[in-house]
Amino acid sequence: MDPRPATDLLFTYGTLRRAAGHAAHRLLADSAEIVGHGTVRGRLYDAGEFPVLVPDLQGDAVTGEVYRVIGPPSVFIKLDHYEGFEPESPDTSEFRRDFVTVHMSDGRAVTAWAYVYQRPLFDLHPIPHGDYARYLRENSGGAAPG
Repeated sequence: MDPRPATDLLFTYGTLRRAAGHAAHRLLADSAEIVGHGTVRGRLYDAGEFPVLVPDLQGDAVTGEVYRVIGPPSVFIKLDHYEGFEPESPDTSEFRRDFVTVHMSDGRAVTAWAYVYQRPLFDLHPIPHGDYARYLRENSGGAAPG
């Protein structure tokens, strides 16, 4: 029996975040509702077209949004595909869907799924403040792209 809690919560820190202004957010638009904002301890890196999260209890606060997935179980299948996670071969996937502790802005701590990076970090640049939406704004000279 798996000792991890079942959850319908998803922590988004990158292109799935509404605040990032990326088209990928549409994957959640009809099948999830926002629960709130929060942070996860870790390190965030720029991997080119998307950020990657490496959880680290000694790391910085990585900013994100928490969603409750209200659609059918197939929503996670679509999200897994988008994120490059293959449940049948998790050790060889670029990302894995794993549980993280999210410290919500209202003071609660919740357990949620997050897509965490599991490849070498060569040539990836740290996002020092841990907020991808802010990073996009700072590096585009304006608002995050739509």
